[in-house]
Amino acid sequence: MISVGLSRRYARALLTLSQKRGDLERTNEELTGVSALFSRDVRVRRFFETPNVARAEKLAFLDREWRSRLGPTVYGLLMVLLRRRRLDHFVSIAEEFHKLSERAQGIVRATVRSAVPFDDAQAARLAAALGTRSGLRVLLTRETDPAVIGGAVVSMDNQVIDGTLATEFWRIRRQLLQARVHG
Repeated sequence: MISVGLSRRYARALLTLSQKRGDLERTNEELTGVSALFSRDVRVRRFFETPNVARAEKLAFLDREWRSRLGPTVYGLLMVLLRRRRLDHFVSIAEEFHKLSERAQGIVRATVRSAVPFDDAQAARLAAALGTRSGLRVLLTRETDPAVIGGAVVSMDNQVIDGTLATEFWRIRRQLLQARVHG
């Protein structure tokens, strides 16, 4: 099982190193590319994650195929993960790195889910309000979900703001059930 905590520790160290080297953008791009390769090509993933393939063979492959294509930050990460037998964490580390990198740049991602599509003006107002609340620049993703009867659900930074009618009805029902009637 892949530990998010472990992936986050590697991602933090990688972010610190990347910032010191001044190659944050390059590291982001390379992580995206290698992560996409690991995600879409089962053969590559199996080659690196299978214990049956000798570590020397994996090192030779990395040296031959990727050393000249990758910067020292991402190449070094691959080498460390290979030595520690943690290449199965690479995709998760890349995801955590992207989040931390955006946060370091003052960016946070949010998703709004609603029954009907948000137009551009509504999305801009919501992003501005969330930005004011968080103190960060908000990149808003819009999703339409017919299961949301009315209102919207916003997910941002491991927080959920539920402004749906279903939730409001549930709150009203709970209040009515808890109310004491004096007669």
